[in-house]
Amino acid sequence: MADVENPAPGAPGPEAPEVLTTPRLFKQDKSSTKPQKIPLHQIYALPAPLRTFPLPSFYPNNPLSLFHVLWAWTSQALSPPRAEPSVIHQGHWSPETRSVHIRDPKSIRALWEQGFFGKGNYSRSEPNWLKREQSRQGQGHKRVSELLTVQRREERKMMKWDRARKEQEAILKTRLAEAWVAPVGPKELLALPNSLQDLLVLPVAGLANGHTTPDSLSHPTPPRAPISSTSPGVPPTNISTLSPPELAVNGDQGGETGKVPFPSLNDGHPFSPPETPAMKPASTSRDIVASMPKRRKSVRFSPTVESTTFQLGDPPSPHLGSSTNGKVPNGDMTNETRPLPQPAGAGPPNILDVPVAADGAAASSELVDREHLQLSPEEAFYLVFGLGALSVIDPASGKTMAAQDLFHLFRQLSYFPHSTTPLRPDDPFLVQYAVYHHFRSLGWVPRPGIKFGVDWLLYIGGPVFSHAEFAIMVLPAYTDSYWKSQGREPPRKSWQWLHSISRVQSHALKTMVIVYVDIPPPTQASDPSALLKRYTIREFIMKRWLSNRSRD
Repeated sequence: MADVENPAPGAPGPEAPEVLTTPRLFKQDKSSTKPQKIPLHQIYALPAPLRTFPLPSFYPNNPLSLFHVLWAWTSQALSPPRAEPSVIHQGHWSPETRSVHIRDPKSIRALWEQGFFGKGNYSRSEPNWLKREQSRQGQGHKRVSELLTVQRREERKMMKWDRARKEQEAILKTRLAEAWVAPVGPKELLALPNSLQDLLVLPVAGLANGHTTPDSLSHPTPPRAPISSTSPGVPPTNISTLSPPELAVNGDQGGETGKVPFPSLNDGHPFSPPETPAMKPASTSRDIVASMPKRRKSVRFSPTVESTTFQLGDPPSPHLGSSTNGKVPNGDMTNETRPLPQPAGAGPPNILDVPVAADGAAASSELVDREHLQLSPEEAFYLVFGLGALSVIDPASGKTMAAQDLFHLFRQLSYFPHSTTPLRPDDPFLVQYAVYHHFRSLGWVPRPGIKFGVDWLLYIGGPVFSHAEFAIMVLPAYTDSYWKSQGREPPRKSWQWLHSISRVQSHALKTMVIVYVDIPPPTQASDPSALLKRYTIREFIMKRWLSNRSRD
């Protein structure tokens, strides 16, 4: 038995192969189940929903590069690739939202990953509603852009809470230091401690707060020097040696009992530092709140008036930010208020665009992606006219709309209310699409810039790689002699408008670009390609001039 349990080194014992092979099998299983992260440059490799097959470059100083070019040209000539775009996505025109909806999940991911077209109707930009729902139910990973944003905001709130708590502690320490009054009378001199041990046993702050330590019970000491209130507008008053009826509250001698000159802060101690929710024990929080002097706080414009208690020295709660509009992240109202009572027999309130999972077996079923991609008129027409990678279906007839019909429809809907008169060359859709097509052809990724008060935002590679570098403001320019003879002038903009737009972009670290679109004279041509060739685009970068930074 001794030889079997402790074999000699190098001896082939019966348990030796299992000891050696088990860790290896465990490592292999662990590495095989771990998902591999795909780099972003591989996911968003195509800048548009089509593929190109360019010939390799030719270098005169390298003769081998010529053979590389010949081999690539021969292989493409013998077996040419299929025509692009190889996949034509299908969209549906929505008159209510004035946008094109993409409902196929594969087309949604393809259009977003190959050019960043559109916006998810349940998301800020990238259509990831399904990932968020899976993460919320514990079925998927946690790395979702919206969830990461919420996490960073909560961390910022906690940082502000901790900073405010430290500021309150510093203020209380300053109050305690200023509350000390040097002994000037015989009673105060006799009340001074007699030894260093008395100072260590009973600190001044402990006597002022009425605390009693275990050492003070075995080593009685005379009372300490009085501590006076130094609140602004209140005369200094001793609070440690006076009895409750003799306390001075706001200048009143012999007021009501139970009052203290300082407001009660955190557990009823005048000089105790504020505490975060994590520092207080959960078991004694209710008892402490019940023993504290309560202040009434009412809620206006509510059928039921609720009250709560608050501490004057506490900083703002980290869970109630100014952007939550009085609601906590889970949707419950703050200040312990309850939602309005529902009438008898009424079902749950209807929530628009929020899918709710049913109870029982339906809750455990697989989630269905209910999100669709919304394409703006400029993006949809670029995919139809510029790339030919999209076909739009008319909901009324069920037929595919031609590029000419879409062009005419988008021009009419660019006015509000939509125009039925003969269209003009300065239609808002024509002007905006000319700029959009111009920057798309140069390799930029234009996205709507309503968030920053501009028309478009320009990204170098896309929103997932970096922030937008340029903010585009489109202005029509009537420089042709025809418009001068007609007396047509562009819409006038004030300096206040220009300064406000420039200030927002400089604060967001973006370069302001004013794009002028020269409007051509009217023509009878209705073909989109013939009309767009007549437009000229001029770009001007605008920066704020500051005298203290631009003195040279």
